[in-house]
Amino acid sequence: MLSKIDSKGRLYIPKKMREKLTRDVYLVETPDGILIVPKPKDPIKELEKLGRNLPNKTIEELKKDILNQALEELK
Repeated sequence: MLSKIDSKGRLYIPKKMREKLTRDVYLVETPDGILIVPKPKDPIKELEKLGRNLPNKTIEELKKDILNQALEELK
């Protein structure tokens, strides 16, 4: 969907999309643009949910996997 930014930097977000957002959002800069992520009502519960989906690995193993993946993406 195409939207416009006015001279004051305000972005128009259509009502159907705004209804899916909370009052606070995170703006995440990505290589392809800017991602708008709604702030969860209870961030701790959200992190707990994400943690349940992590593989059964130590923190060191997870860090190594993340580093290897990042290095692969640079190739």
